[in-house]
Amino acid sequence: MKKLISLTIASLMLLLSACGNNASSGEQPAAEGPKDLVVALGSEPISLDPQDASDGISLHATELIYDKLVTFDKDMKIVPELAKEWSMSEDGKSWTFTLQEGAKFQDGEPVNAEAVKASFDRILDKNNKLKRRSLFADFIESVSVESEYKVSFQLKFQYAPLLATLAHPNGGIHSPKNTAEKGKSVGKSPVGSGPYQFKEWISGEKLVLEANPNYWGEKPKVKSITFKPVVENAARSLMLETGEADVILPIPATDIERLKSNDQVKVELYPSNRNLYMGMNTQKAPFDNVKVRQALNYAVDKETIVNKIMMGNAKPAEAAISGLTWGYSPVGTYPYDPEKAKQLLAEAGVKPGTTIKLWTPEGRYLMDRQLSEFVQANLQAVGFNVEFRKWEWGAYQEAIDDPNSGYDLFLLSWAVPTNDADWGLRPNFSTEGSNNRTLFSNAELDALIDQGMKTTNEEERKQIYAKALQIIKDEAPWIFLVEMKQPIGVRKNVEGVYGSNTERLILRDADKK
Repeated sequence: MKKLISLTIASLMLLLSACGNNASSGEQPAAEGPKDLVVALGSEPISLDPQDASDGISLHATELIYDKLVTFDKDMKIVPELAKEWSMSEDGKSWTFTLQEGAKFQDGEPVNAEAVKASFDRILDKNNKLKRRSLFADFIESVSVESEYKVSFQLKFQYAPLLATLAHPNGGIHSPKNTAEKGKSVGKSPVGSGPYQFKEWISGEKLVLEANPNYWGEKPKVKSITFKPVVENAARSLMLETGEADVILPIPATDIERLKSNDQVKVELYPSNRNLYMGMNTQKAPFDNVKVRQALNYAVDKETIVNKIMMGNAKPAEAAISGLTWGYSPVGTYPYDPEKAKQLLAEAGVKPGTTIKLWTPEGRYLMDRQLSEFVQANLQAVGFNVEFRKWEWGAYQEAIDDPNSGYDLFLLSWAVPTNDADWGLRPNFSTEGSNNRTLFSNAELDALIDQGMKTTNEEERKQIYAKALQIIKDEAPWIFLVEMKQPIGVRKNVEGVYGSNTERLILRDADKK
């Protein structure tokens, strides 16, 4: 009997041992590795070429694909990225950057001074017609290679916000090999040196970035990041609640409190330097008359927008740039005064019933369609007949980039990724500004913007921008609406995701448990 029991035990141990060996050979599931992170946004990117992208959605993705010379940390301080150190000449017109050694692009090419020069030469070349040329070309004279890992920038003048501008997502460094091979299609086939690399893009469905296994810096914590365009507010919220999405942006104001009560979800409202505005085509009647532009500002009830539509997740804009942006000066809001609006319209000779066109995207900004419908009602209350049109984001971007497309009023916003007033004002309000979709032109303002760009004394710069902001308020090429907050929804098992003051969705440190 003892021998029988011993044999039985021995047989069981052999059987268990065999099962263990089978598990280790793959018959049982292995320990789970890094996961996929799904991010649902209100629209999809326009381009993955950071030097040719002017929309924030595109930059959420390009920040993962490309590295820059320098970047902002979580506290908005300039910190090294591809450049480990830098120095400025005595006259302030030459800057030299020493690069990290050993960094490589996702195609295996080295990140060196030649690559940095090639990337900036590409954007400085006006024949390439890149959307973000003016961000750099207005102050960079040339870029030169000093050694394999040293590159110098020669400036046209001392430019105070140089480092902040190089930290802009549009400063991402391309692989020269890839840009040479892909040409104009590089926005669909990007290669940078960042922690995530391009895998696939099915327009209207998803953009997939996968972890770069050879990243020179801190290794990515998730296997891939999938961006999905989800226009419907309710659908984005539902995806977060069910776990179909790990991160959503924006959260509709009506869902914020409900989502906060879900123990599987985290909701954070991040401060943002983005201003939401309604631009006017100042070259078309009746918007070529400053009284009409001021009238529209008096006609819109900003407090109700903040309290009822945004449900407190914004505040009335007191200038053309946010209070978080360096160089901000509160020049004040136009109070809600529909009678004043009617008076100014009468003085300008605008007849009741005049038809104007108001265009809006849907899903790109917090409560964008609802806000635009409210503005439509406000303007109809002072006598306009307002034709309302809702657009898909990509088509909308193309339409408002063309001054002949027929817009009168258009809802848009502006964040300042450099966090400096120069890039808050120069692209939008200078006569030749790259984003001057209102076609506004004012010689005095042009001179102030130019002066602010070339002045290095901080107090003098602040005074210059205070004067500029007052002119912009008085001339009113925008209906100044609200300073926005950035509501981001994240599943509880996701860490390392946050919103920056410059309204970037930061995903580099994302981790999914």
